Amino acid sequence: MTETDATNRPLEMVPRFIPYMEKYRVYQIFKDMLKDLLINLPKDHLKHMKIFLHRYSQSCKDADRIILLLSPELEHIDITAILKQLIKDLGLFVITRRVVMDRYEKHENYMPGCVSPVVLSEITKTLTMKDQILQAGWLMFDHPCTVREARCLQQDGVLPTVTLALMPTPPQAPPSDNLLTSARSFFQQDFEGLKFAYKATLKEVYIDSEDEIEKISTKCFNAIRACAAGAQGPYQGHHVVGAPGVYRVLVIGPRGSGRRSQALALAKHFRLVYLHFDDLLSEAKAKTDEFGQKLRQHEPSVQVKAVIVKRRILLKDCIDNGWVLVGFPMSGKEFELLDNTPTPPNRIIILNVDASTCKSRRLSRGVDWCSGDEAPLGSGSRVMRHPRDDEAQLETELDNYFSEALAELRAAAGITAVEVDATQSFDGVQVRLQAAVMAAPTFDIECGAQLCHVRAD
Repeated sequence: MTETDATNRPLEMVPRFIPYMEKYRVYQIFKDMLKDLLINLPKDHLKHMKIFLHRYSQSCKDADRIILLLSPELEHIDITAILKQLIKDLGLFVITRRVVMDRYEKHENYMPGCVSPVVLSEITKTLTMKDQILQAGWLMFDHPCTVREARCLQQDGVLPTVTLALMPTPPQAPPSDNLLTSARSFFQQDFEGLKFAYKATLKEVYIDSEDEIEKISTKCFNAIRACAAGAQGPYQGHHVVGAPGVYRVLVIGPRGSGRRSQALALAKHFRLVYLHFDDLLSEAKAKTDEFGQKLRQHEPSVQVKAVIVKRRILLKDCIDNGWVLVGFPMSGKEFELLDNTPTPPNRIIILNVDASTCKSRRLSRGVDWCSGDEAPLGSGSRVMRHPRDDEAQLETELDNYFSEALAELRAAAGITAVEVDATQSFDGVQVRLQAAVMAAPTFDIECGAQLCHVRAD
């Protein structure tokens, strides 16, 4: 390899490009394109990428891909009329089992009297990969019929954006304890089995006996649009209007407020990268480079602390998945430095708790000197008070936080910060934190102005 070979150079994203790429979702577009290629494995990759970009330019979401399941208890309704109304409203292509079987009977591997789910899936994928269907979307009815066929479709990348299960309104109590389903013909669907197979995109639509065709079609249309508007991302819950593509959460609170445990639970729920400044500082000091050597010799300044955090949040895992940070900033100056980084926090949460509660929580905490696990003081002979929980040092830290730091942080964050009462139960606080992450607005509703420190990227 020559010195100019690109494979020898580490692939790093230029920091000044990151805000632009996040603002216009360029990075996300290429991630989605790569995922789409891996799922569909098209024969003509360039053509497939052109279709993907054209569809992406027309809409920020995928074309509707719908599987319609009909409960055996609703065989009396006119499903054909409902399909025609959905085609009229959404402009989708309909794929039925009869359409698939017509092509199956002409397949080279066709054997009379034998139906292969693998071949059916291959034919279905070929239909869904046609240019017109890729751009307009599809609606699949009475196919697949079994869980085996559904699994084959999923393995081939034929995945719906929403699965509508039309079923009667459930009674107050189950009418029978018999969970066995009745015998089915070749063209009848395994309703309960398919509901389980497509549970990730399932949307139940309850149909009453007196509902007319137009009302049923309206219910189906509203269910499809509700799923499209609240499309679920991986471990990100429901997307809301103005929500960022990647959550970058800053949790502010003193020692004893529960900030560490709450941030860990938040990171686990949303699959974010958990960052604690003490851990970042320890990692930086442990490095053998010049920067680490200076940190071991001198205490870090405010600017150096900001550099440590900036280096970490610009790594690929934080850019891809987002992050939740605690322990920094602890002053208004530190907040300004963090806010001026290429990827500043887009969610700011302040944990409100009084100094006496923080002090009692910290002083009641112990640590097992043998295993290092936290445990209540007095719970065992090996449990001792944590060395960092010195009462005098803790009082000094809390006094500095409540007398100076908290006011500076509130002023720097402005009205975009969400304050949460941290004196409640752990689960109660966690629910409010998750709601604050998903629902923080980007506009001041009263005056209609853009809020600072919150970016709808």
